[in-house]
Amino acid sequence: GIMLGCGVAILLDMLDNTIKTPDDVQEKLPAPLLGSVPLEKVAAHGFISHIWENPRSVFAESIRSIRTSLLLSRLDNPARVIVVTSTLPGEGKSTVALNLAVAVGQMEKTLVMGGDLRQPGLASKCGLDPKRPGLSHFVSEAAVLEECIVHMEDMGVDVMTSGLIPPNPLEMLSSRKFAYALEELRQRYDRIVIDSAPMYPVSDALVLAALSDIVIYVVKADSTSATQ
Repeated sequence: GIMLGCGVAILLDMLDNTIKTPDDVQEKLPAPLLGSVPLEKVAAHGFISHIWENPRSVFAESIRSIRTSLLLSRLDNPARVIVVTSTLPGEGKSTVALNLAVAVGQMEKTLVMGGDLRQPGLASKCGLDPKRPGLSHFVSEAAVLEECIVHMEDMGVDVMTSGLIPPNPLEMLSSRKFAYALEELRQRYDRIVIDSAPMYPVSDALVLAALSDIVIYVVKADSTSATQ
């Protein structure tokens, strides 16, 4: 019975293809590892303690390490438009995007944009009204740029939320108007961090990746398989 149990345990471990450690990223995924973020407990207000709320935490230090890796990876050709995505919802991409933008914003003029037009979460993390004018309003010319951007004094960055969810998000992101809007924002900011929709259910992130300079892929440890 002991031998059978050990055999089953070894077999299950061999069949388990999830990303567990930083070494798994380099072995199973063809991408450089920028850094790892520790699992954080959710506070009473429903979110973790962000980098601007607790700048000396282990979480904040891990975000700053990712910022350093990002800046050093493109010395000659800095990545000005950064898309942050993941495989599935709930892997922490929005949290990473927002906190990374705040970390970069300590050095440069930065905009964090809600590019997830299906299940947006950036507004709630910033304490903003999800229905306020945002990306969809700016692209559709329903509001001017100044109405769609709010400066977060405590965070030190500008925020453009997703706005109202359009009937066809992929069509809006693929439109020339969105490309023109992104180009206008390039002229105003040193860095633009876009919180994109996950990759597995929809192809929105593929469209944003084509318009960006670099893509940061967030993988939840011991959860997402390397195949996905």
